[in-house]
Amino acid sequence: MNKKLPSEESEKHSEALLIGTERKYKQLIRNSFDMIVLLDANGVQHYVSESCENILGYKPEELVNVPVIDRFIHPEDQEKTRAGLRNILQYSTNGGTQYRHRHKNGGWVYLEAFGTNQIDNPAIQSVVLNVRDITERKNAEQALKESEARLAELNVTKDRLFSIIGHDLRGPFNSIIGFSDLLLNQIEEKDFEGIERYARIIRDSSHRAMDLLTNLLEWSRAQSGKIEFNPEYVELVTVIDEIVAFLNDSAQQKSITISRNLPHHLPVLADKDMVHTILRNLVSNGIKFSNSGGNIIIKAEQMDDQLTISVADDGVGINEEVLDKLFHIEKSHSTRGTLQEKGTGLGLLLCKDFVEKHGGMIWAESIAGEGSVFYFTIPQ
Repeated sequence: MNKKLPSEESEKHSEALLIGTERKYKQLIRNSFDMIVLLDANGVQHYVSESCENILGYKPEELVNVPVIDRFIHPEDQEKTRAGLRNILQYSTNGGTQYRHRHKNGGWVYLEAFGTNQIDNPAIQSVVLNVRDITERKNAEQALKESEARLAELNVTKDRLFSIIGHDLRGPFNSIIGFSDLLLNQIEEKDFEGIERYARIIRDSSHRAMDLLTNLLEWSRAQSGKIEFNPEYVELVTVIDEIVAFLNDSAQQKSITISRNLPHHLPVLADKDMVHTILRNLVSNGIKFSNSGGNIIIKAEQMDDQLTISVADDGVGINEEVLDKLFHIEKSHSTRGTLQEKGTGLGLLLCKDFVEKHGGMIWAESIAGEGSVFYFTIPQ
């Protein structure tokens, strides 16, 4: 019998160890949560580990021999990714970057890649990338940013509401209490002319307090999500007529004329209560900032797939600096009316919320000293 030489046995043993080691590392790479990628200096992948299917949905053969940056990287991240590759090639150092890679299902996966330049290594001749899925981490970071932004907004809202409650709402009630005391004195003295004057002041202060309180309650409910959006077919002409009738007394006190430029019939799919609140605030502001004898015009125009409603006045107008602050609570600006009526800016914020609930837009155009026009749209 031929006996194997010790050198042959040693060689076979080494070969078996090598095969075993190779199988072990293949299993490790195959079952890794990360991807191993080898690519050339042009960014063409010529090896992608099998874990790519778990991360990206693609089989390895679908990702090799293609210019990965142009084909699979999000357009906004391509230049950053190219710069990272150039940096590794130019300085022969380790480097890393984050980018979005297309998933086979059409979505985007956030990846973080760390690369090593092994182009000059004869055994490898590639840039070696270790690629990790960081989508959950990125989503958590984005959720945290949104939460921080929302918290900051809520703090501004809270401070604004406390300011309104502590100052603006107290003013009308102080007037009501103070002039009620004077009214009682006038009654005791039978000064009927004074009684009428103070009664009017009390009535006006009561209306201002009620308007402010109504806006405050509606704003608070809107911010807490307690106002339901219930669109239905509404006759807008009827709603506008109701608003004009409701505010006509306030307009007459300043000899202001409210006119309408409307079709006879204007059905609109909208939440009636919200539209009522929007129009009430816009027309009230028109009255507040109009001079005695002024005019307010309410118009509605159907354009393509949306309805545009406008409320125009020929009052004091708004300068450009204030115009930019009208619909932002963090910049909210209060201006006194032509008879020194107080305002909080809360009504316009409420209008903005309710218009956006309908999927519409609200904006204003104005020239200081010449008047203002407020527009809002309701998609149909």
